Amino acid sequence: MKRQRKRMGKAVLGCVAAAVLLSPRPAAAADKLAVMVLATVEKDAELADNLTEVIIARVAQRGSTEIAGKEEFRARLGVENERKAQACLDDIACLGRSAVSLGVRRIVAGSIGRRGKQFLFNLNLDNVESGRVENRVFRLVEGGIEDLIRAVQEGTDELFRPRVEPGHIQLSSAPVGARVSIDNAYLGVTPLISGTLLAGKHNVRVEADNRFPWTSKVEVLPGQELQIKLTPDNLPQRKLWPAYGAYGGLAAAAVSFAAGGFLGVLSQLQPNGSTRFDAQQDYDQKRRFALAANISFGAGAVLTIVSSYFFIRYQDDIFGKAERFDESP
Repeated sequence: MKRQRKRMGKAVLGCVAAAVLLSPRPAAAADKLAVMVLATVEKDAELADNLTEVIIARVAQRGSTEIAGKEEFRARLGVENERKAQACLDDIACLGRSAVSLGVRRIVAGSIGRRGKQFLFNLNLDNVESGRVENRVFRLVEGGIEDLIRAVQEGTDELFRPRVEPGHIQLSSAPVGARVSIDNAYLGVTPLISGTLLAGKHNVRVEADNRFPWTSKVEVLPGQELQIKLTPDNLPQRKLWPAYGAYGGLAAAAVSFAAGGFLGVLSQLQPNGSTRFDAQQDYDQKRRFALAANISFGAGAVLTIVSSYFFIRYQDDIFGKAERFDESP
């Protein structure tokens, strides 16, 4: 344990020295904050103090923040042990009283503990003026002290990154009950309010029975509730009868060609009969077969043309429209 504390102390000194050397000296501090990390158990109090120094060093590298003294902050908390100090850090009102006396607007407050061979730490960036938590960081760290310090530094950087508020999409349609999918995930039927969505562009698809689907790539701004109202023009009616005409004509054409082929084969057979009269009768019948075959082939050609017309003229109704993204209404 002593060896580990020495290693921790050396690592912290290195961080503080780097912060002093690398951080610029601002002419006037734009913000003032206090930093305090507490241990979940008394035996880790020294570890918590060292991590507080790591965070102070990391914040100092930002170069635009004045930091209240750690010992002064602890004294202003007015508590004698880690548990009571932690209770105050969890109470925004208690923090507010300490912050006023220190002249700080924001406080980085957190805790460090162990779970077996893992380190557990969390950090909050509390704005005592507004009484809300601006950002939170939680980490479960595997490894040694060096890994813990690196995780705390990365967590501190994340704490000060601007937090992007999620947005929502509120969608209604005529007719109601249209099915809604966002980014290929089915959400339900209209009218509908989506769950939280990351700010940015999202693919929205709305479809209803016997209607063409509506698809759009929409952009959701941070904290925005984007409203989309679809009219019947956005979900136009899809005709059903052209498909029956196209496929029915195609099937009838196939039957006509098959019948024409069969009758054509019969018409090519040699006439037969025991007498001249019988032979003449058989010959006349084969001529009728040939005529019927020609009629069948003609009907098949006409039906093929009609079927092709339906397929070409009403291809969207039969096969569906090619997927394209519309602008939001």
